[in-house]
Amino acid sequence: MRSRPSPRALPRLSRRTTGASLVAALLLAFAPPLSPGPAAAVLIATGTGAENTSAPNPDPGFARLGVVNGLSGVYFRNGWVLTANHVGTGTFWLGGTGYLPVSGSTVRMSNPDGTLADLIAFKLSTRPPIADVALTNASPSVNTLITVIGNGFSRGPSITWENVDGWEWASPRRMRWGTNRISTIDELVFATQAFSITFDEIANPPNGQHEADMVTGDSGGGAFVGSGASAELVGILFARASFAGQEPNTSFFGNRGFIVNLFAYREDLLALVDQPDCNDGIDEDGDGLVDFPADPGCAFGIDPSENTDAFQCDNGIDDDGDLTIDFPADSGCLHPTNPIEAPEPAAASSLAVAAFGLALAARRKRSAAARAREGFQTSSTRSTR
Repeated sequence: MRSRPSPRALPRLSRRTTGASLVAALLLAFAPPLSPGPAAAVLIATGTGAENTSAPNPDPGFARLGVVNGLSGVYFRNGWVLTANHVGTGTFWLGGTGYLPVSGSTVRMSNPDGTLADLIAFKLSTRPPIADVALTNASPSVNTLITVIGNGFSRGPSITWENVDGWEWASPRRMRWGTNRISTIDELVFATQAFSITFDEIANPPNGQHEADMVTGDSGGGAFVGSGASAELVGILFARASFAGQEPNTSFFGNRGFIVNLFAYREDLLALVDQPDCNDGIDEDGDGLVDFPADPGCAFGIDPSENTDAFQCDNGIDDDGDLTIDFPADSGCLHPTNPIEAPEPAAASSLAVAAFGLALAARRKRSAAARAREGFQTSSTRSTR
């Protein structure tokens, strides 16, 4: 094992430091500074570095990782996606399918003092066919083994710097998973409550463990404990720190990654995502009508969907195959309660006949009114003679 750079290059970060002083310490101690930016796939120290681009069995959460704005996002549950604030809201690409976000649904998490964290949630207009995942109900502990997953660059050629081993980053960008152990807790990074991992050199890692470094491109990725049905989401990847003088686009043993501590935001997250569609103040189906009783797709306040199967113009399906869905997007829908997305020929004919009948009736009514006026005028003229 090679030695790391001088300890002076890696001063100990104080716990629960204010955002400003922590950034200043990182600016002095690390290069580049710890700043949210384009994030990438986790880099692993095992094998050739090209492995782990498909889910392990059992899966800790790989199937719910998607791409947002070229970076990463995690499908949580009830239609909600979690990602870093600096990643932003956008189409959530999962398994080759793009899921559009609901306009106006983005919520940024805040701290007890009112400062805003680098963590957002936004809702999808349609839900991926993925089961819910549990949110951790306990604060993470040091030395806990976690699985980290993100989208981005791969491991390139090996390099040595200041007697420390590492790798350059290389294309292509791929979704990849790796493992690590929590090294610190109770961090405050960019006004975000977080914990960290350290990229350690492990001579003979246990089977199934792949020491991972968070590299540029990981932002918005997920951190999980357990696997399969027992998996829990514990964090969202959002920042990293490297040695002073370290070349960009490189990973060296001793680099650190910072992960949003979702337990710190648990109550607010659950209060947000566990509301039924018909009582959350969001126009999920985009028809301009929000919640029960205003939206006809809501049978009651705890209805889990603003869509209804009773009306094609409010069922979330492109029934007539014209690539537009429901009211108001589909021109065949004049209201969410229209039974079909496009008028049938018979219906159109009936409408035309009805319109002609109304027009004829209107003309007859005007003629009758005109005759009545003529009669009144004749009568009036005679009476004055």
